Amino acid sequence: MTNLRSRILLIVGLLLVSGWALFPRSVVERKPLKGVMVDDTVRRVPLKLGLDLRGGMHLALEIDESKGTVANHSEALDRALKVVRTRIDEFGTSEPVVQKAGTDRIIVELPGIDDPQRAQDIVQKSAFLQFQITDKSQALDKALPRIDAILKDKVGVIVSAASGAVGADQPASQPLKGLFSNDTGKKKTGKDSASKDTTALALGDLKGGPLSKLLSNGQIPGEYFTLTKDMETIVRYLAVPEVAAALPPGKTLRWGSDSTIFGTQSYRSLYVVEARPIITGEYLTDAKPNNIPIEGTVVEFQLNNEGGRRFKMETAKHIKDYMAIVLDDRVMGRPPIIQSAIGTRGQITMGNKDLQSAQDLALVLRAGALPVPLKVVDVRTVSASLGGDSIRKGEVAGLIAILFVVGIMVGYYRFSGALAVAALLCYVIYTLAILAGFNAVLTLPGIAGMVLSVGIAVDANVLIFERIREELDRHKTVRLAIEEGFNHATSAIVDTSAVTILTASVLYQYGTGPVKGFAVTLIAGIVASVFTAIFVTKTFYLIWLNRTAGTAQTVSI
Repeated sequence: MTNLRSRILLIVGLLLVSGWALFPRSVVERKPLKGVMVDDTVRRVPLKLGLDLRGGMHLALEIDESKGTVANHSEALDRALKVVRTRIDEFGTSEPVVQKAGTDRIIVELPGIDDPQRAQDIVQKSAFLQFQITDKSQALDKALPRIDAILKDKVGVIVSAASGAVGADQPASQPLKGLFSNDTGKKKTGKDSASKDTTALALGDLKGGPLSKLLSNGQIPGEYFTLTKDMETIVRYLAVPEVAAALPPGKTLRWGSDSTIFGTQSYRSLYVVEARPIITGEYLTDAKPNNIPIEGTVVEFQLNNEGGRRFKMETAKHIKDYMAIVLDDRVMGRPPIIQSAIGTRGQITMGNKDLQSAQDLALVLRAGALPVPLKVVDVRTVSASLGGDSIRKGEVAGLIAILFVVGIMVGYYRFSGALAVAALLCYVIYTLAILAGFNAVLTLPGIAGMVLSVGIAVDANVLIFERIREELDRHKTVRLAIEEGFNHATSAIVDTSAVTILTASVLYQYGTGPVKGFAVTLIAGIVASVFTAIFVTKTFYLIWLNRTAGTAQTVSI
């Protein structure tokens, strides 16, 4: 009796837990909003529909050759495909489709996306990380007279091409007077400010040439500032072949990622850094976001042992130098000064950007940099691929199949069939709860896997009932026949289920998208079917035997 009570409590307890797992509910989550973490109420639906049943987002990506010629398209796309798939997996989308189309395109399909722009940015971001020392030799200052002379000869052509952009014959940009001056009391900045320093900034030391008139020296070696509206003009100047040839050898120019607001004007930083990075992100093994009270939002990263050794050796050579952290050719925040040798751990300061931006940056850094730049050539929202009519027909077909199974089981095995149907209801609830626990998404292949596991569950009951019938034919008592039937059928049920689980595991390991969904649903269904067939159905028999007080002389099988 005690054993029976324990069985009933376990079955009921699992049903209650399953019901809790499947019940939609509202939860409060902490989310970043304009740099501040706020509480947001979110409606959680345990089982979501996949792309074929619900629809979602479709992206088509191609190699962006405007940023450089790619020799082997197919090989480069294969490597990019692995990075994109890793990013999508970390993005948290269930049952995505990431596949190569032809030799020049990657197709990404994401079911039920709430923030399409964020998904697009994560897929497309190159995430090439470099650590470069800022120039302390004033190499650009020395090259500016030569560059200005070149531009004076070509400025008419450049201004015409720029369709009215600022040229050398127009008034100079207003200097950054007072931007970092102690006379102002404190620096005035906008939300994207990249600096918190309030020491004096040297101004007016650059000449009035086409390029030099647009630049002002910053506070640290290799740092310059310009009006944001003059960025396009400077980019056009630097693109002139003769200007590019006149730039300091061994140096490269990097724009800052943030802008600084002073008064009504917006300024951008420009850095001259050593062309050779002291280390790149290829040695990065982990990255995670954090919010530090004084420093704000940061991304903490970790390098492997080899990267740590290199980083420590290189930074030891540059004590008191400034190191720019460059992501996709943009300097993240203001370059920090190297106070001592740095090992395997460090951090990237995100300025006033919110925690979501830090999470996205950490995600793409963990997934690795794209081997080639990608561009989005097609983005659209797709409807359910099956269509409403097909979904309704599938529901009708599933209902008919269930009615047939119930009818056959009850009609052929009578009382025992009714017990099997009751156990089958428990099986369905348990299976859905397992899927909800794995955050699975219901797709058509997944539903097919579940239907297949229903057949396996019924088959297990058939094996048990036939063994019980054989024991009754040998004139054994009902209780002994039921006990012997379950004992002899259990090994066969476990063996066949184990083989099916192994097969489904292979599909999950090497399959993608819908194939994985089929495998997950099939495994969950088999585990639930073995439990219900061996444990739940036997418990129902024991309840019946207990109510008849062992007086039952036969059972309808």
